[in-house]
Amino acid sequence: MSEDIAKRCTPDLKGLTAAEVLERRAKHGANILTPPVREPWWKLFLSKFDDPVIRILLVAAVIAIGVGIIEGKYAEGIGIVVAIFLATTLAFINEYKANREFDILNKVNDEIPVKVIRDGHYTTIPKSELVVGDVVIVEAGEEVPADGIVQEAVALLVDEASMTGESVPVNKFSTYDCERKGDKEATYPCDALMRGTMIADGHGVMVVTFVGDATEIGKTSTEAISDSEEMTPLNIQLE
Repeated sequence: MSEDIAKRCTPDLKGLTAAEVLERRAKHGANILTPPVREPWWKLFLSKFDDPVIRILLVAAVIAIGVGIIEGKYAEGIGIVVAIFLATTLAFINEYKANREFDILNKVNDEIPVKVIRDGHYTTIPKSELVVGDVVIVEAGEEVPADGIVQEAVALLVDEASMTGESVPVNKFSTYDCERKGDKEATYPCDALMRGTMIADGHGVMVVTFVGDATEIGKTSTEAISDSEEMTPLNIQLE
């Protein structure tokens, strides 16, 4: 089906040339979301001791060991130290493994093949190689690889739950049909496709308008990373 769509679109949507791809990649960047900055493993381990509960246990361990020196009983103090070591080590290992697995998944996701039209020909490229202006074919069951504007749509339904939280898929139309058929109260324009949303039904052709961190999900990720550095009310009260 993808090749049939490409043949139908080729006369009007020939796609970018190789030279245009290089030019736009240099201007707008690659279609990759900037990963969060990872701390060195030793700093990640030491951060586990910033937990107020661990600090309380450290004070308790010092007191228990001090009393133990006087009374000649060290079991309680050693037990608290072992508990602290186990708690911090397990928390560190779990977070370190989770970060590595998250990075691997992101790399695999960036290599997912995407159907495009370039130089008037249908081909597939890794998602990370998309650039602004690429003509992309999307079909049911696929994830939208970048932000774009719909040029052709056939019964196109898009699940935007990842962006809006709305559980019901929305209809998408070409820019030409959008004014006539679209829902004016929808969160996003009826001819707009957002990276990370899913094609629930139908198929269509879009032209990429934003890639990487410039996409809606890229902006949201950047804001989430900056917000995560702020102290939450719970952490402030614990401190």
